[in-house]
Amino acid sequence: MTQYKIEYIKPPAAYLIACKQPFHKPPMTWGEAAKRDPAWLHHFSLCAAQIENLRRCYNDPTHCAALPITEGEP
Repeated sequence: MTQYKIEYIKPPAAYLIACKQPFHKPPMTWGEAAKRDPAWLHHFSLCAAQIENLRRCYNDPTHCAALPITEGEP
């Protein structure tokens, strides 16, 4: 007879927050849009890292709490 144990994995709450957008209004000029590119790239990288941390957490729950989330501006 085979017994199965269901183990619920809860990732840290920090991994479940929504990704932040650096800007909410469209740029007024092409130059302003070009200056925003590094900020957007930085925030996309943070969001991608958050998703990757969730994947690692679900793959190996023993290391889940030790994963860092980086914050800040570029």
